[in-house]
Amino acid sequence: MTELDARLGKLLDGRKEKNRFRSFKEYDTTSDSGLVDFSSNDYLSLTSSKALRKAYIERLASTPSIFGSTGSRLLSGCTPSHSLLEKRFSEFFNAPSSLLFNSGWDANVSFFSSVPQPNDWIIYDELVHASVHSGLRSSRIPLERRISFSHNDPLSLEDKLKIITNQASSSSSSKKQEKSTVFLALESLYSMDGDFSPLPKLLDILDKYISRNRQCVILDEAHSTGVYGKQGRGITHALAEEGGFELDSNKRKRGKGRVDVRLMTFGKAVGCSGAVLLCSPTVRSFLINFARPLIFSTALPHSTIIALECVWDVLQSEEGDQRRRSLMSLSTHIHNSLDKLLSKVPHTILHLPPDPIIPFPDLSDRDTDILPSKPGSPILGLLTPTPHALSAFLLSKGFIVRPVVPPTVPPGGERVRICLRAGMRYGIIDKLVAALGDWADLKMAEKDQEVRAKL
Repeated sequence: MTELDARLGKLLDGRKEKNRFRSFKEYDTTSDSGLVDFSSNDYLSLTSSKALRKAYIERLASTPSIFGSTGSRLLSGCTPSHSLLEKRFSEFFNAPSSLLFNSGWDANVSFFSSVPQPNDWIIYDELVHASVHSGLRSSRIPLERRISFSHNDPLSLEDKLKIITNQASSSSSSKKQEKSTVFLALESLYSMDGDFSPLPKLLDILDKYISRNRQCVILDEAHSTGVYGKQGRGITHALAEEGGFELDSNKRKRGKGRVDVRLMTFGKAVGCSGAVLLCSPTVRSFLINFARPLIFSTALPHSTIIALECVWDVLQSEEGDQRRRSLMSLSTHIHNSLDKLLSKVPHTILHLPPDPIIPFPDLSDRDTDILPSKPGSPILGLLTPTPHALSAFLLSKGFIVRPVVPPTVPPGGERVRICLRAGMRYGIIDKLVAALGDWADLKMAEKDQEVRAKL
């Protein structure tokens, strides 16, 4: 063993001692295995769509180029297929322009490492994705100008904005402050608690303290792409049928462009890989010139471009609507079932995060297929002090439910995470909830034995 292996091995041993060690797990999820996957982000079950598979194979057979793109977009990888797909996305999402990336991670790192300038500010939800943090570490924004606010908390955001405005008013370089941009980084649907950002409230508060020409709101829609909004256009588009502005509490249209940049990713409900950043033409051009992950990476292969075209055909069809309706119905069912179960279980054994803010109270009279006033989330984080043991117990019952532990979540936020898919049956969900009830009964019995032993 080399000295390097020895040092790294000690660090890995430390992770094992803290029960934070990670490793790859392989599961057979074929119909013969008897295992049901509740950990996949394949929310619309598109990866198992027979119609999509047929359309994809047919299009591959009729397309000359199906393998690699042969280079980065700045070299040989900018093909008509890539440009046409970007044009389709710009029109579909009602965006000024769009730019393809190999992943949502690359897109976030590209944007946050290059677009914000040294005199700017970045405010971000404390639970925003790790890729945002990685981008900021590579940016030129000083550490003191990167400020987090408490998760989904409008009052906390207001406190942070007061700090910025107070510092600007007392600064000797007021002219520079007047020209600085305040970036606000949010997600529409957060992947650990499965809760939605209260976008209208947060953006109204931003308007209160920062003039519109100094704002840049970036919304990561990784977990809402394909699921919410008309034909899966996302939360921003659902909040107003012309994406790019929100609604205030009086249902009046506010200034266009309140969400300036949207990230739509393809690795979850879309069932593929890659991402698209929806932004202004100027931001797009800037990223092409300065975003290193884009400049120095081979472009998405033709096989992926073809797959995305086929997926969007499904998303814009009746099949896509049916899959979204099915997912929302399953979400309502499991939330109702878990509410009944957990009302009888001590919080110290198993519980959901606190009830989230109802994020879109102004839309109760809107089409529920687009965005209900309390939209169901396909993600549920069940908090427990023993996530690994609960995950193993559920696996023994035939359910793949993965544990999530620090540093992915803060200490005390250990959990198992349940993800729903549109192709699931109600009976399978009922069996999972029953297994969770068995686990809770087992743990409550163990606690009773401990109490009796002490008497």
